[in-house]
Amino acid sequence: TVSVPFTTVTIVGSVFNDPNAGNVDNSTGSANLVPSGMYANLIDNNGKVVTTATVGTNGAYTLGSVNGGNYTVVLSTTQGTIGNNAPAASVTSGYINTGEFNGTPNTGNTAPIDGASAIFTVSTANVTNINFGIQQPPTAVTGTLASQVNPGGTTSVTIPSSNFDGNDLSGGTIVSIKITTFPTNTTTITINGTPYNSGNFPVGGVTIPADVNGNPTQTIAIDPIDGAVTSVITYTATDNGG
Repeated sequence: TVSVPFTTVTIVGSVFNDPNAGNVDNSTGSANLVPSGMYANLIDNNGKVVTTATVGTNGAYTLGSVNGGNYTVVLSTTQGTIGNNAPAASVTSGYINTGEFNGTPNTGNTAPIDGASAIFTVSTANVTNINFGIQQPPTAVTGTLASQVNPGGTTSVTIPSSNFDGNDLSGGTIVSIKITTFPTNTTTITINGTPYNSGNFPVGGVTIPADVNGNPTQTIAIDPIDGAVTSVITYTATDNGG
């Protein structure tokens, strides 16, 4: 008789909470924690789902009983159906992809950042470190100042930096804010000594350095139009992951 044993291999990887968006790893400084509701879908070279696994809230996943061949892993909120086309890459609402890398954590990040791993080959050994990075982008906090008397004329009012604020929910560091549009009910806004009006305010907005709390480190002042009005300044916050 001739006995010809055949085996399968296992593929393991992690989804990291990676707020600095650099090399793929857990860059939070604390235990890795990611949201539920994501799946690692193993896709063959025909674009079909081979097997699928739930990503744990610790980021770990395991794809078992895999035959030899060339594959990619797609991270998605949709659990793939074996034999069907790969589901679209996606992450839990409120999160974004920061990278993918096949290899030891904190040693690389493979472009493009699209929620799909680079292609890898399965032969006779288990495959490890098919890894992904995700993060929650920072949010700009809405604030309302106490009512004050309109100074009238061309007198500007300085907006306290503490009224601009940001939360980086994934543990990153806020580095700047951006005033995205010219404020309403305002004749001029002066940022770090530079005045802007509705005609020369930059189309892409004005980026201002900020401290870790999202408080701008440059002075912002507005000259409201005369009368009983409310001026609204719209801004975003950006972290060290961009």
